[in-house]
Amino acid sequence: MTFEELEELFYAVKITASPSAFHGFLCGRLTCGAVGIDDLIETSSDWLTLSEEQSEAAQPSLRDFFESSLSNLEDVSFLFQPLLPEDELPLGERLSAVGEWASNYISGLAEGMESNFEVSGEGKEALDDLAAIGQVSLDFETEDEGERDYTELVEYIRIAVQVIFTDLHPELNADLEPTIH
Repeated sequence: MTFEELEELFYAVKITASPSAFHGFLCGRLTCGAVGIDDLIETSSDWLTLSEEQSEAAQPSLRDFFESSLSNLEDVSFLFQPLLPEDELPLGERLSAVGEWASNYISGLAEGMESNFEVSGEGKEALDDLAAIGQVSLDFETEDEGERDYTELVEYIRIAVQVIFTDLHPELNADLEPTIH
């Protein structure tokens, strides 16, 4: 599901959340480990503050979205991408969505953490960086510089999430661990 498709679902069901923020939360929660689809739907419904009617209307699409999001995180080819608006939107809106994605990823991760939560040094660095990205500044010198920084930021998030996911799921990626530069 693309950003625009999720945005259309949210509009149709009258959900006021940001698709990027929700995807960040969902990915953070999925990174923590196995969670039943019904529990994930309940957690997501609470996060989105859905009424029972909204939850029922959105449930089939959200179920597919959850499964594809988990599949993308588990992909050993590291093809995961944060769900963000298309490049046609103004840079400031896209940077804001990046900040929402990152801060809600940390929130979802925190919600799913258990006492045995451990990450590598690179994983800790990635978590610290994602928390900082959640506080992203919209100040940039030129539009070209901002676009370049935006592209690098999105790529960094993509790799950071894979590092954290690999740390928490070594059984999936024993031979293919990404590194942060």
